[in-house]
Amino acid sequence: MVLFNGISIIIYTQVLIHSKGYVMIINLKKLIPLLLFFLASLSLTPIYAVEIPNSMEYQGVKLMLNGHGPRVQMFMKVYENSLYLEATNSNAEEIMNKDAAMAIRIDVTSSLVTVNAMKKALNEGLVKSTGNNIGPIMKEIDQLTSTFNSDVSTGDFYEFIYLPDAGTTVLKNSEYIDTIPGIEFKKAFFGIWISNNPIQKNLKKAMLGD
Repeated sequence: MVLFNGISIIIYTQVLIHSKGYVMIINLKKLIPLLLFFLASLSLTPIYAVEIPNSMEYQGVKLMLNGHGPRVQMFMKVYENSLYLEATNSNAEEIMNKDAAMAIRIDVTSSLVTVNAMKKALNEGLVKSTGNNIGPIMKEIDQLTSTFNSDVSTGDFYEFIYLPDAGTTVLKNSEYIDTIPGIEFKKAFFGIWISNNPIQKNLKKAMLGD
């Protein structure tokens, strides 16, 4: 059984079709993925078009776009993710560990993205990027979760800007929310997308400019 927008659809692996006294058996196993994709495309709102800035400036620090790409779930682009650095770099390990100014920008492109969905996705990403060792940064993760305190709409964007000796500042639509201290949190957070265990490998490549 498949559920879309409150409508239950029962899919059988075989269908009997009666026509002019003949019984024909159709196997639907190979058609189910196409059917699911078709139903999903009907149930979703149009994708919001995003214009990615080539640079950003925060507290006198200018960062340049290093790379960006879409986060895709169930064949649908849910947000656009961008990495900003002081100078272009394709070495993920170096970027993660470097105590230098850098930023992640998330542009919401689908109504599938909600506050709860965002919290869950980021927490799961942090578990992956730390190798299931989130204990040392649990306080910072709780602080991150608390920054998602308002509804998320298509067209909203979040900026997570790391500055040495300050931490990772969270902004929504350019409005300040909070600053999360510590380079260890910064490593884990950026690692959601560019660690050895990223949430989406082709997105990692795109953010690294490959």
